[in-house]
Amino acid sequence: MTNKMTPKRAGTVSVILAAALLSGAAYAGGMGAEYFKAADTNSDGALSKEEMAASRMQRLGAADTDKDGFISTDELTEHHAAKMRAKKDQHFSRFSERFDANKDGKVSLDEIKAFDPPFFKKADANSDGKLTQEEMMAAKKKHHGGMGDGMKGSMPHGNDSE
Repeated sequence: MTNKMTPKRAGTVSVILAAALLSGAAYAGGMGAEYFKAADTNSDGALSKEEMAASRMQRLGAADTDKDGFISTDELTEHHAAKMRAKKDQHFSRFSERFDANKDGKVSLDEIKAFDPPFFKKADANSDGKLTQEEMMAAKKKHHGGMGDGMKGSMPHGNDSE
């Protein structure tokens, strides 16, 4: 079967690749100290266009499984799915460390419901048992000097599984 690049498919692939590249740029610019260090292959403290291209190829080059020089929607989807499968044990380990209160290796919905976030008491400045948005933001700023979003595991990020 040949993998023809129709205009519609090319547009879809372009959108997916743009999203992948933008998320990589956001990662590099925000919380990506690991990305930056790995991509800075000559250790000069700066990323050249060549270093960034090499990093992109390292992350995305293997997605072209049929080696036709294009990454199709199916190839990119499978590439990301394979990465997620590879990380699932590590991801569940972090998830269960946080929520598996009885340490039985399973996380029940009751355990998730009963979870007492470690940050809550500290963030509840007036001790009323509730957090306002202002209290959450103040706790976040106090935790890391008002810079970035590095409170992974401490403050809610909309995804308590991390």
